[in-house]
Amino acid sequence: MFGLHILDIVSIGIYFLIVIIIGVVANRRIKESEDYFLGGRKFGKLVSIFLAFGSGTSSDTAISASRETYRAGMSGIWIQLLWLFITPFYWIIAPWYRRLRVVTGGDYFQDRFNSKVLTGLYVGFSLFYVMTVIAVGLTAIGKTVEIVTVKPESALTQSEKNSITLYEEYRALKSHADKLTPDERLRYDELDLQAGEGTIQAYYSYITTRQSVPIIAIIIILYGVLGGLFAAAWTDTLQGFLILVLSLLLLPKGLEQAGWFSGLHEKVPESMFHIFSSQTSSEYTWYYILMLIVLNLVGVVAQPHFFSTGGGSAKNERTAQIGMVAGNFLKRFTTIMWGLTGLVAFALYGNIVSDPDMIWGYATRQLLGPGFVGLMIACLLAASMSSADAFMISGSALFTRNFYEYLAPNREQAHYVLVGRLVSVGMIAGAIFLSLYFNNILSMIKYIWQLPVIFGAVFWVSLFWRRLTKTAALTAVSYSWLMIVLLPAILPEVPWVAAHKLSGIIVYPNLFILNTLGFELSQLSHPVLMTLNYGMQVAVPFSLLIVVSFFSRPPDERLINDIFARLNTPIADDRDEDKKEMKKYTDNPHMYDARKLSPKSDWEIMKPDRPMVIGFLSCMAIAVAVLGFAYLVSNLQIP
Repeated sequence: MFGLHILDIVSIGIYFLIVIIIGVVANRRIKESEDYFLGGRKFGKLVSIFLAFGSGTSSDTAISASRETYRAGMSGIWIQLLWLFITPFYWIIAPWYRRLRVVTGGDYFQDRFNSKVLTGLYVGFSLFYVMTVIAVGLTAIGKTVEIVTVKPESALTQSEKNSITLYEEYRALKSHADKLTPDERLRYDELDLQAGEGTIQAYYSYITTRQSVPIIAIIIILYGVLGGLFAAAWTDTLQGFLILVLSLLLLPKGLEQAGWFSGLHEKVPESMFHIFSSQTSSEYTWYYILMLIVLNLVGVVAQPHFFSTGGGSAKNERTAQIGMVAGNFLKRFTTIMWGLTGLVAFALYGNIVSDPDMIWGYATRQLLGPGFVGLMIACLLAASMSSADAFMISGSALFTRNFYEYLAPNREQAHYVLVGRLVSVGMIAGAIFLSLYFNNILSMIKYIWQLPVIFGAVFWVSLFWRRLTKTAALTAVSYSWLMIVLLPAILPEVPWVAAHKLSGIIVYPNLFILNTLGFELSQLSHPVLMTLNYGMQVAVPFSLLIVVSFFSRPPDERLINDIFARLNTPIADDRDEDKKEMKKYTDNPHMYDARKLSPKSDWEIMKPDRPMVIGFLSCMAIAVAVLGFAYLVSNLQIP
């Protein structure tokens, strides 16, 4: 059936049945909106670890890492490993989400700035971000299912056979496109147009991406909408184990066929084993990677799901730290396995598969036997669902609490839970549209890197500087929204801009500004251009926040005192006791001045305590060890 063995169908069916049962059982625990959106803030260490691991690991995580190492060598692993040196900072930031005592990021921005406009913009950003992230995972699993269920020649119609024959002719002409005769050039252009329109294809499948994506989305809706964050956490624990299986499923058989590590080095160019590339081999140079780390460190704190999976749902601060750090380090280790899988696939299929997005599915079809192909699809489904459910619930919480409750206040808790469920369905529908519209994993991932910066700079500064104003925050957010979302969609449609490309890429707004100011960019490499672009996206918002704050009205001192009372007051087990401890700070906002690095300033940067320093340095040591493991794996040449 559909090109799959009966054992594969059984594996997938059993997985679907289990997660739906979890959703139904979890539904019985939903009593109020905080249960649905935050799991009642009751998660322990193990569940918090797998919630962080699962929510940060989707099907695109493995597939993007392998597709980039397949395309660019081991340096391509940085498309996911860039988070390695961000992970130690999670030890510092995880307690923030618990101490802020909010359900959503929208709650925080409303409390900090008392601005419904700014809160509304955050809700809008979050919904778009959540749908885009889910869309990437849906696209990844959809493409994998498509390549796994390719029709054999005996099942093809005559028109499909003719289409494949024409595509093979097109691929043959493309292989020596720089040496074509005039007649061959005309033929190539004709076939290139047909390939671009999809009228000729390299293969045909029983299940296409357009068919599988909606089916997967329905399963996510069934258990995620029913059980809320309870269901997400429980399934993430199950799915975490499945993702670990996924990480190792292809490697043994692939390495065996490649001749193990020594054979791998014989079949793959030596330059593809470098962790850092040169400008000529790929874009993952050391300075481009460094800028990606900075860009994502700025943006990561404003990601909407962090207010639940980042520590807000943990039962205490230490659990939040351990869950967030351990869960994400687990992902960093598995990333290396995914990257190595892409390199093995290049050794085996480098002359066969032209679309890197398809390499994981192609390797699955070639290397795994009956039953294991279904297990791989179940693992990818687990990875996709484990992040989609958490993002979906975070987005629904934002819409319900920070938009709908303004329109319909003082309703029953059951009413708000119902609205949250309906919004979850709407977001999945939006993700389906984005997945089918863009249908490109890498371009969507690079877009996702940039989106959180819109609120990331504001969030960082708001936690440490009392003087930050609402006007400055709105200015910085508006600038970033313009440069990251609006102008990139508009500029390519302007004829003059489209005609002036830089190094083969459409002008990014920041690069367009530099070019207009007279900077010569046409001779710069792609990594340099992207480093400049991302550097401006980070630097300009921080500058605007500082400058505009000095020229605008200071914030309400009562609001500021309340925020820093939360941040500086550890969580107490008893809620009444917790409120009493925070009131001590609001009654005396200077009680912790002695702990500040600059006691007489508006900067609330506290001296780190011993556990914080030891924890951060230990995490940094682990990050270095993981990088060392990646280097070891890349240079291993034993049988």
